[in-house]
This record gives sequence, C-alpha cells and structure tokens, in this order.
Amino acid sequence: NLYFRLMSLLRKLLFPLSLLFYIVQVFRNFLYDRKIIANYKFNIPIISIGNLSVGGTGKTPMVEYLLSKYLEKYKIAILSRGYKRKSKGFVKLNLKSEINYVGDEPFILKKYFPKSKVYVSENRVLGIKSILRDFDCDLIILDDAFQHRRLSVNLNIVLTNYSRPFYKDYIMPVGNLREPRSSYKRADIIIVSKCPENLSSLEMYEIKLKIKPKKNQKLFFTKINYREKIFGDRIEKITYLKNKEIILITGIAETKNIEKYLNDKKIKFKHLKYSDHHKYSKNDLNVIKKLSTNKNVLTTKKDYYKLKENVNNLFYLDIETNFLKDELKFQDEINKLIN
Repeated sequence: NLYFRLMSLLRKLLFPLSLLFYIVQVFRNFLYDRKIIANYKFNIPIISIGNLSVGGTGKTPMVEYLLSKYLEKYKIAILSRGYKRKSKGFVKLNLKSEINYVGDEPFILKKYFPKSKVYVSENRVLGIKSILRDFDCDLIILDDAFQHRRLSVNLNIVLTNYSRPFYKDYIMPVGNLREPRSSYKRADIIIVSKCPENLSSLEMYEIKLKIKPKKNQKLFFTKINYREKIFGDRIEKITYLKNKEIILITGIAETKNIEKYLNDKKIKFKHLKYSDHHKYSKNDLNVIKKLSTNKNVLTTKKDYYKLKENVNNLFYLDIETNFLKDELKFQDEINKLIN
C-alpha cells in the first residue's frame, strides 16, 4: 500500500512533465492531420491494432482472433516492432526463432499460427516494403501501430481496457496514455476489451455515452476467455491446481483478470509479479526456483517460453478474445476491407 501511495504522489509531482508531453503529442498530431508531415500509403489492405495507453488492453489476443478467423482463407502477414527484442532491423520469424531475439508477442503468434508470416521491424514503413518483397499477401496486420503516423492504414482498431478506459486516464507520466484522449477520433473501430462476462446492455450504453464515438466509428465489447485447461509438458484441467501450493508468475501489464479467474476457481496462489515483457535474469530465476520447489508454477503463455528451460512443474493459462455481442458486424468490417 505504501508503494502505491508513493507512486501516486510521484505521478502528481510529475504533472509538469505530463503537460509538456501532452503539448508535444498535440503538435505532432496537428502536423500529421494537416498533412504538413506526409505519410506513406501502400496498395494493400492494412489493419492496425493499437491503443492509447501503455499495454494491458489485449492487442495480441485480438491479432490471434483475426488469425483464427481469416488465416485459412487469406494470405496474412503480421508486422510487430518486437518490443524488447535483442535483434535490430527487419527480421522474418521462423519456427526456430528464439523468443528473446524476436520479442515475446511475435514469437507466440508464430508458434501458435505456424502458417502465418510474422515479421518484426522498428520502422513500419520499411518493414512493409520488405514484407511485400518477400510475400505476396492479401492483408497486413500491424500489432501496436496506432501511434505510428508515418504510415497510412485502411482500418484503425483501437482497444481500451474496461477497467481503465482511456476517458478516465491521463497522459504519461501522470497516467498511462501515450497521447491525448481526443486521439481516439482517428480510430475506425473502438473495442472495449476485457469486459466482465455479464456486462449489461445498459452499461454498454453508458460507456458509449462516455466514449462519444463519431458517426463513422463502430464500437464493440469483448471479454477475455480463459480456457479451462492448463498447458505445459502435459495438459491438465484447471481443477488440477485446487488444494495445491501454486506460484503464479506474470510479466504482463494487467493482472486483475488472471487473479480474478483463479480466485473464482478457488485456487490459492502466491503471486510473483514482474513488469510487462519482463526478461528474467539469473537472479529472478534463482528466486523463482527457490520459491517453487515441489510446487506447481502457473504463468502466462509468453512467460512460459521464457521460463520453461529453468522451472519445473510449469504450466500456462491460455486465453482467447470473445465478443459480447455484434461479432458478425465486426467481421463484416474486416470482410469489406479485404474484399
């Protein structure tokens, strides 16, 4: 509690820096909006999956959703920057790519959708040029590119977390927003992600009133669904963990959902919480090994592949994105773009 109070105080003290960051972002967007700075346009359908905040909105599960629905029908390329990867420049992933070399999220996409073409590049424009030389694709999906304004995209999908929507947040470092709230107006589709399963139509309407989508913008609501199994060297039902000593390890931005899921299942756990995209050091691994001796360890899918060589009795929870309503309307928007 003391830590969170100190962090809250620190963020308030950093308000002048936040104001400066706000002015810089407003000016930058003004230059792009008025075409003072030109952007690149490609003759191929491009979808951007992004957000206004720093992490925790479910961008990669949304990319996985699109791959699950469209990969069998279309030739799709995925381009990510590969956050915190060891490599530089443009890299094409293969099934032997190492997670730390290419970045955890691109690694997971290639691992679970081996037929997909996954690439990483800090420079999205150069990345797309390289993709088009390598692969005759029907569609390019950009993971986390809403702020990459040098590139003109055909469909901007912006996600906002139900538990911390952008309209209640503030620009960094006071809050978690990468740019001003008003930037949501650039989106074609807004998705309120990680909603409770029983979200009522009335609450959806109230959220819509707070977001105030423009006439051309579509609004959808999704939830994260945890599969009722855990995966590792073997597959078990989630109930396998009941009445056992569990260590939960997470290196993700937002952990409320996974904690709630385990609590609802009446699974008791000790939580080792690390930052998003965390790279586990030797010291981290020593601590984890010591605490997890003769215990089951549960983690996320991307953390599993960082830990599995060093941790015994390791399992991961898998998730998928589900629409609460209007899923076919969302798919219509995608179909219109591709066709």
